[in-house]
Amino acid sequence: MTTRISHLARTFKAIALTAVLSAIAATAASAQAAISEPAAYQALYPYRDVLNNGAPTPAARLVLLPPAVLQRLQAQESGIGIGQVPRHGSHRAGR
Repeated sequence: MTTRISHLARTFKAIALTAVLSAIAATAASAQAAISEPAAYQALYPYRDVLNNGAPTPAARLVLLPPAVLQRLQAQESGIGIGQVPRHGSHRAGR
């Protein structure tokens, strides 16, 4: 009975060791694929920086802003230079 339990324990340890080693190898392989194919990573995660370990880019923050803020930023960068962003209800102030 003791030999059967020790045999099962050895078998279980071998299976567990194999599972751990394969998980480590799979993790390293998936990280290598992301680094070796930056265009594929950029296509999957457009608002993540491939060179900075997947940190959010400034565009990720801008996506969450309202459209008026994005329009003002585009106008400033293009040289049009809109002074004020129209706010909700400001065109009805005179009524």
